[in-house]
Amino acid sequence: MGTPSQPPPDPAAAPGGTQAQAVLDAAFDSVITMDSAGRIVSANLAAERTFGLPAQALVGRELAETIIPPHLRDEHRRGLARQLAGDTGLLAGRRIETTGLRADGSEFPVELAVRRLEPEQPPLFIGFIRDLSHRHDTERELRELAGEQAALRRVATLVASGADSSQVVAAVTEEVGRLLGAQTANMIRYEDDETATVVGGWSSDSVRNMAVGTTLHLDGWTAATMVRQTGRPARLDTTDGVEGTLAEMLRELGFRSAVAAPVELHGELWGAVLVSTVHPEPFPPGVEDRLGDFAGLVAQALANAETREELAASRARLVQASDAERRRLERNLHDGAQQRLVALALTLRHIDGLVERDPSSARVALRGAAEELAHALADLRELARGLHPAVLSEHGLAAALTALSGRAPVPVGLDIEIDERPREQVEAAAYFVVSEALTNVAKYAGATFASVTVRREGPTLVVEISDDGAGGADPAGGSGLRGLGDRVEALGGRLELSSPPGEGTTLRAVLPWT
Repeated sequence: MGTPSQPPPDPAAAPGGTQAQAVLDAAFDSVITMDSAGRIVSANLAAERTFGLPAQALVGRELAETIIPPHLRDEHRRGLARQLAGDTGLLAGRRIETTGLRADGSEFPVELAVRRLEPEQPPLFIGFIRDLSHRHDTERELRELAGEQAALRRVATLVASGADSSQVVAAVTEEVGRLLGAQTANMIRYEDDETATVVGGWSSDSVRNMAVGTTLHLDGWTAATMVRQTGRPARLDTTDGVEGTLAEMLRELGFRSAVAAPVELHGELWGAVLVSTVHPEPFPPGVEDRLGDFAGLVAQALANAETREELAASRARLVQASDAERRRLERNLHDGAQQRLVALALTLRHIDGLVERDPSSARVALRGAAEELAHALADLRELARGLHPAVLSEHGLAAALTALSGRAPVPVGLDIEIDERPREQVEAAAYFVVSEALTNVAKYAGATFASVTVRREGPTLVVEISDDGAGGADPAGGSGLRGLGDRVEALGGRLELSSPPGEGTTLRAVLPWT
């Protein structure tokens, strides 16, 4: 009898059988089997999606030529040869990260685990392949976010340390240039005309850039012009075909595309931060928003610098005002009370010589001395009133303002609504605001009437002086209003001026009550 023939293999039990294939098709990761020659025997649905080829197109082709990039194919073949030679532990139980190849030629990161199926003969190998593109994208985004947060932290620390604006501009341009993969970064300040001035710049390697101080003519639809026109972030994906001298300059420097974000100061457009590239590929989406975070820090640095400059100027004005007031007092004392007192001393000596030999003349001279003394006392009272009126200290703001308005050269209406006295410094500041304002009304306004309103509004004392004069008052035109502003701000208050030409003037001081 002949040897009975072996039953054909059960397709459902074979590695590529229908039951096993159904299980593999349900897997999320790619599963591919190959034979000892490296040819693909089977592939599941995940492999079709991952590599972009149907299973029928994969089966029968060498795996190395199909889904592995050219520079890794020899290494793959050597590994398969070692497996066949018995080195079964080479990849068993290990996962490695490598590179896969899609049907469209694109490469992507994968995690690979390969096992030899035992006891299959001829040998079969099964590979489990996971697409790591999403994980790598997430990791890259996290690295970029960490880098951006670190850069923002460095700039914020610089701003908080009180660094001047030029230091912050230099730091920001370099940080955003490096962070966003640009070849150049710039800071520009918009001028009143259709120009902008380059106030900061950074370049990588030997890439040329616009020099600090360069004037840019905003005559074409560039990123800088877009921000100027819209006040919003803008991008220019190519300088090709853009008209104007600025676009021509950018092309000469090799700039291909740019992204810009506005810098606002006190709610007004001040300038822009720009990054540019010499590469043909434009910046990826979202760069505008990332750039905007740095622009906000620049605005804070500019505001800080402006505040420091204003504070320094205010202190300088206070020192100057103090020096000027001291000189005024010295001059008034010398020219007024001091001279009268010196003359009085001489008169009294003269009287002393007359008392014995000419009593009648002595009495006449004594009457003259009394008059001179009265004038000296009047000079001293006037001088003291300018320093701090006695009526203010003794009777309060309402009484002092009543006396002040009674001496004004124009009629003054008083409306005082306070039921108690604020602290001494606030009371004095309010008095001198009214005094200076009424002096200005008399000197400059040409007014026929003025009104003074003093009232308490919650935690503040509000003092308002209005007139029906010519208007057009300018706080920069003289030291009086600036000095008042310094006095009010030194107490934590604010001074507001409204003086449209031809419509009179209103000066308003808001002071903390306590």
